[in-house]
Amino acid sequence: MERPTILIVSDEVEFSEAIRSHWQAAGNAPSFVAKTSCECGHDHFDLAAIAGGLREPALVLEGLRGTGKPVVHVSRLNGGTPKLAGVISVPESPGWTELLPIVVREVLERERMAAELSRANEAHSQLQHQASLGKYMIETRHNLNNALTSILGNCDLILLDEEQLPGTVKSQVETIRNMSMRLNEIMQRFSSLQKEMQLVEQQSRKAKSTAAGV
Repeated sequence: MERPTILIVSDEVEFSEAIRSHWQAAGNAPSFVAKTSCECGHDHFDLAAIAGGLREPALVLEGLRGTGKPVVHVSRLNGGTPKLAGVISVPESPGWTELLPIVVREVLERERMAAELSRANEAHSQLQHQASLGKYMIETRHNLNNALTSILGNCDLILLDEEQLPGTVKSQVETIRNMSMRLNEIMQRFSSLQKEMQLVEQQSRKAKSTAAGV
């Protein structure tokens, strides 16, 4: 997340300006979108920072929480705003403008790590699927080779009497034989790849065993 977009929802202009001015002075400021509680919609944003004289804070917070994005609420002391699950509360006490950027950066970093974990889990799931497919091919390779050998043998027997075969039948049998040969070549390549992978695995195990014995 190179430059996040932060939505500030506040009915007080001073509050929004306080966040902007402090963050810009500190450097590495995100992109801000400021709206009032009446204007608050579902624009694209990475995080919502909520605070400042909201007419119906609980309603606004509930709506923003429904977007699925992380929400930080800068709450008035003794403001009576109910706490909601998934909403991070920062009290509007002295020094809150310094605390808010730290909290927001931590939240965004957590979101980034969660997204990376999700992508890693998806990639792992795909690898498991591919591994299962490869294992199935290894287990059925012998049967496939037997079937191809039978097809090739019968094609050769039929073609021994090619002079007695109609032209179309001969062409079809030759096509079956040629395609079977191509399938056989693919299976041979697959067998070679399997042997190479087994060799690499054996070498890796040997290297680990040698390193462990040092």
